[in-house]
Amino acid sequence: MAEAKQAPGVAAYERVICQIKDVLGARLVTAPDGTISEIHIMTASNRNPKQIVRDVESALLIQLGVTVDHKKISVVQVEGRELTGEVAEDKAPYRATCIPLRVVSINLFTRGLEAEATVELEAGLGGAIYQGYACGPNTPARHLWLVADATLNAIEKSSCGMWHLALEDLLLVEVAHRRAVVCVTVLVSQAGYEYLAGVALVKEDDRQAAAEAILKALKCRSCGYRPAG
Repeated sequence: MAEAKQAPGVAAYERVICQIKDVLGARLVTAPDGTISEIHIMTASNRNPKQIVRDVESALLIQLGVTVDHKKISVVQVEGRELTGEVAEDKAPYRATCIPLRVVSINLFTRGLEAEATVELEAGLGGAIYQGYACGPNTPARHLWLVADATLNAIEKSSCGMWHLALEDLLLVEVAHRRAVVCVTVLVSQAGYEYLAGVALVKEDDRQAAAEAILKALKCRSCGYRPAG
């Protein structure tokens, strides 16, 4: 008996959409049965939204074999992100990551032996939302690691698959009579890999500081990071 063809996941949709010219970011909303109910896209303002919608339909059909009703696709355009000519081609793979990310929400769920963390990052103000996820052993020492891993997962999604990220170390330290979270991450791309460090003071919540430390580590590579050649 032939195996049923597995439907593409949300990350696959976002990766395809983010490759389209002038797309800055994308967020998908799924129905309870897993089907795509809404596709929200943020783009530069130098192209007709109707053309972008047609491009999305064509790209999803060609690359994923999926037909999407254009009525499910909404486009919001922002000023100041136009990329033209040769420069546009060079920066296209990184377009979705050129807008600063900020923490929208952090949730940690514990169920018996397991704990799950979800982190939502927003691109700019009112931009695309990227949700990261991580799960692991339910121990207090691992909770901050899970939040950091979920943050890295959300950042990976914002890069449309151009980066792979891993958490090398995470520490809660005391400095100048203040608590702080220090992290070291490794970023892997076509250019190779490099280690990045970030630190964030704990203001009210250790988990918020863990997510902020990850964002600060990646801040120097959040825009303009290019593969060699």
